Amino acid sequence: MKLKAFLKLTILLGLLNLFPYYVPSVSAQGHLQTLIDETPEGGTVTLLDHTYEEEITISKPVTLIGSDHTVIRSCSNQPIIQVESDHVRLENIKIEHCEDPEPSISEPAIFVSGDNIHLEKLHVNSQSIGIQFDGVTNSVIEGGSITTNGTSNGIDVWESSQNRIQGVQIETVIDGIYLERSSDSEISENDIQFARYGIHLMYSDDVLIKENHSYQNFTGAMVMTSTNATITGNTFSENNLNVNSQGLFLFDAHQATVTENTLSENRIGINMISAEDNSLTQNGITSNFIGLQFNTTKDNLISDNSFNGNVNELQAVNSTENDVERNFWDSSIKLEKQSEGVSIFPYQAEPLYLLLTEDVPAYQLFFDSPSMTVIEALFKVPKETVMQDAYPLMQPPITHEEDGFQLLPTILKLVLGSCLTLIGIKLFTFRRKRI
Repeated sequence: MKLKAFLKLTILLGLLNLFPYYVPSVSAQGHLQTLIDETPEGGTVTLLDHTYEEEITISKPVTLIGSDHTVIRSCSNQPIIQVESDHVRLENIKIEHCEDPEPSISEPAIFVSGDNIHLEKLHVNSQSIGIQFDGVTNSVIEGGSITTNGTSNGIDVWESSQNRIQGVQIETVIDGIYLERSSDSEISENDIQFARYGIHLMYSDDVLIKENHSYQNFTGAMVMTSTNATITGNTFSENNLNVNSQGLFLFDAHQATVTENTLSENRIGINMISAEDNSLTQNGITSNFIGLQFNTTKDNLISDNSFNGNVNELQAVNSTENDVERNFWDSSIKLEKQSEGVSIFPYQAEPLYLLLTEDVPAYQLFFDSPSMTVIEALFKVPKETVMQDAYPLMQPPITHEEDGFQLLPTILKLVLGSCLTLIGIKLFTFRRKRI
């Protein structure tokens, strides 16, 4: 009996293998929204390697996790994903608008109005804004990438606070990351290019901008009418696509701390207009057309920065009430003061270019031309109206991270100098013996 039962079971299993299993399709319109609606609060929806052609609204705490080839696509003028609930997590999903040759899509790809949201490894290709926060707190955008059609912002944050945007690759946008009336937030480790402003703060206080790379934009970062920003460890480079380009632009900024940044190959390294009570220290400002430019600023500290290889190190107008001290200017005249590491010759800003272009903007065409050299020689501005570094450094300031790199060149110079000295002595002795 047992043998007969075993044979029957074997035959039954063999017959089942002749017929394919049926897997429910997920390509039907609205099916993903149905899955979300049927998921309990706090539950997880695991998405397939599939392209979902629909828009979805998330109105309860859930997690959506995609696989390697999960795509959510929409051609309508609605957010592809709208997050209305708190405690929502989206991870590893590609979100894209259809191509729109005649721009008709104005809604963002992802619109978020809940709190405690986590967006991780989302790859967004939008015909409008990539990700928009409106009234959001305690949320994170981490990893992934964003591109737009070049007429909208990558990440747009409005009246939100205590959020973190980290490690996102952003390109072909108006502003890479735009914050307006959004304070107590962090922008870190992002890579931004082909934008008007890589990072743009408006009326946003207590924002940390840390270790970002913003390059090949009109402006690397702009801080406008904002207080207590901390800008540290960033690289702003090759921002020279426009006559008004700069690495970092502080406009009506107050109490900002700008330290340990690298600003290179920009039209202007750092541009400050109507900025007060800010601190610029230990920055490397190299190979820019203009290293540092001031216009109507006061009560700012500029100290321990290194200016190397800039066409024009410092330009300033209406900006004498600043504390500029102990910076290294490679174009300064250097004669050390009593082994104190500073030169006895002050380094002065050149104000004529700004004075001329302030009244006649078209004179910007003469930037770095021989005519400006002639004008500077003919017209001298009174010393009391010129910004100056009274005690410029003899050598670039060395940070702890650079000590190891500076030691080897120093040893090589000493060894080479000693060898040349010995060779000189030997030659001199040899010639005396022959005589």
